[in-house]
Amino acid sequence: MTRTHSPELENHRILIVDDNPAIHDDFRTVLNGPADDGADIDAAAAAILGTAAPVKNEFEFELDFAHQGEEAFEKVRRANADGRPYAMAFVDMRMPPGWDGLTTISRLWDVDAAIQAVICTAYSDRGWNEIQATLTQRDRWLVLKKPFDKIEVLQLAHALTQKWQLARVAKLKMEELEWMVAQRTSDLERAHRVTREFLANASHELLTPMNGICGSLALLGMSSPSHEQQQDIGRAQQCADDLLRLMSQILDFNRAEAGTLVADPVEFSPREFLATIVRDHGLAAISKGLRLDAAGEASLPERWSGPVALIQRTMGLLIDNAIKFTPKGSVVLQCHAEDGALKFSVTDTGVGMTSEQLEWIRTPFAQVDGGTTRRSSGIGLGLPLAKRLVRLMGGTLTVATRADAGTSVSFTANASARSRVAA
Repeated sequence: MTRTHSPELENHRILIVDDNPAIHDDFRTVLNGPADDGADIDAAAAAILGTAAPVKNEFEFELDFAHQGEEAFEKVRRANADGRPYAMAFVDMRMPPGWDGLTTISRLWDVDAAIQAVICTAYSDRGWNEIQATLTQRDRWLVLKKPFDKIEVLQLAHALTQKWQLARVAKLKMEELEWMVAQRTSDLERAHRVTREFLANASHELLTPMNGICGSLALLGMSSPSHEQQQDIGRAQQCADDLLRLMSQILDFNRAEAGTLVADPVEFSPREFLATIVRDHGLAAISKGLRLDAAGEASLPERWSGPVALIQRTMGLLIDNAIKFTPKGSVVLQCHAEDGALKFSVTDTGVGMTSEQLEWIRTPFAQVDGGTTRRSSGIGLGLPLAKRLVRLMGGTLTVATRADAGTSVSFTANASARSRVAA
């Protein structure tokens, strides 16, 4: 049979609090049995009379005694300080001239919240309502009415010391679990930090040679290559650009997670910004036969101040996604002022998503068509990274989509209008 507690957690220490020394002797006899001489006489009488012999406890309770509540309080305080707490206390209700039983138990709980208490009371001492109103921790006390029944006293002692032990085991187990959770959390945080540092270092080290490769390919393209060579250089350039973009996304995601991306405001023209975005992504749209348009409301101020670098990165991510998942039709960019912020949107006529797919891709590196047979390139960082960038700008990002009906992604960026500046 599995033990519910270990021997080192067993606690049979009981404190008897009563101003009558004779009551102390009664408790000693009931809980630990009569002296050996008396036990022999009882056994002999049982043999002669044919009655049941008294049952001896498998262990002896360790009893301690106090005559007043103040003395009991000091004993409990000292026992806790010594690391040998009492499991329970039998406390008399009336102990003139000091504290009564209710006051004593309340004060004992001030120094030892785990001690179990039994109130020894006559019917005329305190009413039930008054006891409940005073001792509100109702799971830690019981009432023993006078005159006592020996079996009741013995059962209470066994049950409440066992209850104390089980509560102690549960407390230690909870502390162990809390420690394990804290340790696991610390390990995860350390692993996460190491991963972030690795990604930051690896991305930085990879970006340097990739920029060199892109530059070299550009120089080769200007060295009068043959038509076939020009095609090879173009394919290599495209692959290098794609790889450079992916590494930049990983680096940005890592920086966003670490909170090291800068969102300093810069004065810019929203209209010129949209035109630049269209120009930068126009070739990718044309290569798929898509129309890429931009529209800004007539009321859009000429100059704003905001984190333009983060806005540009966010728009780039959303436009890349829109072009990637739009086989035909158009991608439309919009911008307008809303409640002291700029609101941008990217709307496409692409494949759209179901609600389940949308929920799935909120997780970094998750993809709608994942696996080795997927049709679209990328590593699943587009939307999660965009959300983190928008959060850094103090804005919000929303997605409206429907399968086979396109997707519209909108986000806000905190910015402020500036006085009109001549272009």
